[in-house]
Amino acid sequence: MQVSPASNQSVRKQVYQDALFEVDQTRLRPKLEAALKAVEDRLCEVRSDPTDRCELRDLEHARRTIVFLGNHELQTQETVR
Repeated sequence: MQVSPASNQSVRKQVYQDALFEVDQTRLRPKLEAALKAVEDRLCEVRSDPTDRCELRDLEHARRTIVFLGNHELQTQETVR
């Protein structure tokens, strides 16, 4: 069974939103990693055929946000120790 591009997009958005709104520190890192992988996979697809500049911009913004949250989460863990 193949998944449609629209379905893939909704899955990516859900994974991204799950990471953004996770409050449990023990579950945050795996969710950030899953979101980053989903965004980077799509970035590779979009960069090979950059017809949708808005999507490319949105994906790059999402990637920066995920990386920022990951770095912030690491700093928070170090402060707590």
